[in-house]
Amino acid sequence: MAKKLKKLKKSVLAEGESTGHAHVLDLPVEVTEREDQAREFNLSAPATVKHDEHKPVTLPPGDYVSDVVRETDPFEGERRAQD
Repeated sequence: MAKKLKKLKKSVLAEGESTGHAHVLDLPVEVTEREDQAREFNLSAPATVKHDEHKPVTLPPGDYVSDVVRETDPFEGERRAQD
């Protein structure tokens, strides 16, 4: 079964739901979002992930998946972790 991908307009790897800050690549890169909300992208050159609340992280060239982090609440069950 083929997975459905949605092309995103910006190089955003994760959006902060509570802070509004996002993890953004400093290069224009095609990022696609899967049905499970994980985002896939390929870097042909090194790129830096920027975020307002931590130091930049430089990634080497390669194929990447930015997956969704989930947390478990004993009263509400599993949910997507919020930034």
